[in-house]
Amino acid sequence: MYIKATYTLNIFIAYHPDDRSKFEELYQHLKELDEQNETYQVNKIWYSKTKLESSDYEQLAEMMEAADLLLLLLSEASILSPLFSGRNLKTALALHRKEKTLVVPIILNTCWWEDTAYRELAVLPRAGLPIYDSENVKNELFDQLVQDLNQKLLKVRQQKFDLEDTFKDLLQEADALFANWEQQPERLRSALPLYKDALEHWREGFVPHRELLEAKIDRCHREIDFRHYARAAREAWQQKRYQDAYFNCKDALQLRKDAEMEGLFKQVNQLLQAEELAIKKAPFDKHIKAAQSLFLELQWGKAKEEFRKALDFYEEDFKPSKAVILHKIEICRREAIWQESEQLAEQSYEAQRYAESVELLLSGVREMHADAFEKIDRMLNLVKLLENVSRFQDAKSKRWGFYNKKDETVIIAPKYLAAYDFSENLAAVKKWDKWGFIDVEGNEVIPFVYDFVGHFRNGRTEVWQAKENFFINHLGERVDESGKQLLRTKDPI
Repeated sequence: MYIKATYTLNIFIAYHPDDRSKFEELYQHLKELDEQNETYQVNKIWYSKTKLESSDYEQLAEMMEAADLLLLLLSEASILSPLFSGRNLKTALALHRKEKTLVVPIILNTCWWEDTAYRELAVLPRAGLPIYDSENVKNELFDQLVQDLNQKLLKVRQQKFDLEDTFKDLLQEADALFANWEQQPERLRSALPLYKDALEHWREGFVPHRELLEAKIDRCHREIDFRHYARAAREAWQQKRYQDAYFNCKDALQLRKDAEMEGLFKQVNQLLQAEELAIKKAPFDKHIKAAQSLFLELQWGKAKEEFRKALDFYEEDFKPSKAVILHKIEICRREAIWQESEQLAEQSYEAQRYAESVELLLSGVREMHADAFEKIDRMLNLVKLLENVSRFQDAKSKRWGFYNKKDETVIIAPKYLAAYDFSENLAAVKKWDKWGFIDVEGNEVIPFVYDFVGHFRNGRTEVWQAKENFFINHLGERVDESGKQLLRTKDPI
């Protein structure tokens, strides 16, 4: 990295490899510049290359920009080479025009430089006299060249002094505005452009360091932006533009913490959430209101549809709850069925189709209470099944099971070592070496823990366990001979 320091004069010399000896002779004369600039350090950098890669162009651009004085040694060999033409020449001329780098072509020998872009530059020696075209005046031209270069360096040095003075003036004015800005925040707007100008004039060696300047610029930017967003947030809040207030508060708080903005942000956020909830809940409330009105008017079908539509918009915290709505839907369903059944039954009754009228009413009741009727049907089927169930022994496995005597279908597969017929809805069966009781669907009702059991009569049966005999009821609870419970055990052992 090449640094354009304040108290350093950088001289960058470019020459063609064929002009190596001429460069070395010139370099010896340039040493006099060190003696004539005691207060400044003179750095001399040289470059010589014929074939340039893309990385070379980048390096050259950096070196030229860091130079205070750019010396281009022109000769027949160099003037048309890539180092002295095309992209590099454009870079050099641009720096010269912006007065960032003083570019001085030095004519080594006749090379028709007047026909190139170099003609817009002040060449040395004076009048463009080639140094090596005449041995008689070469030394005089070198002396003149060093003298002229020294004058140019003095000019560059003065420019650096002026630059530093300008920097200090800008910084002093900016710091005066920046001081106590908390009491007068508007002063930051005046300080910011001054700090930016100071940064443009900053060079290596200036005090304060560049990072401190950049930090102050950033502070100005952040505070100015913060106050802009804070003011916009307050205005939006007063005008009830809560969405704008929300985003302005958020932008302000991203720049720095502030108790006022945090409080306002919280208020705005709560209002927006309430608004959002109200907007989200509006269709739900609309359908609930319509459904409840229809419900009171006994318009069950329409009420049910409105309740269902409300469920499409339901969310966790909405009232009424989902369970309540589903319950209302079920009520509407049942009432709608009964209402329709009544109307149809009334029509049949008026037509003196009494049996049909009764059937319609029964059908309505059955549909209204489908779950209850399903249980009733199941229990009736079990009662019928118990009337026809009987044990049987499988001839092959010698195991016992149960079948329906009416249609001879197997009800419980033969898997027990022994079995009694059902009595009082339970059958005693033996599994492994213990007895227990099952129902007609094959479910274990009383566990297999007894050595021997009897039949159920009057709600009790006698059982034997561990050389003790006693009575149990249908739940396996220990009872006396009358059936009165003695000891309640779910798992009598």
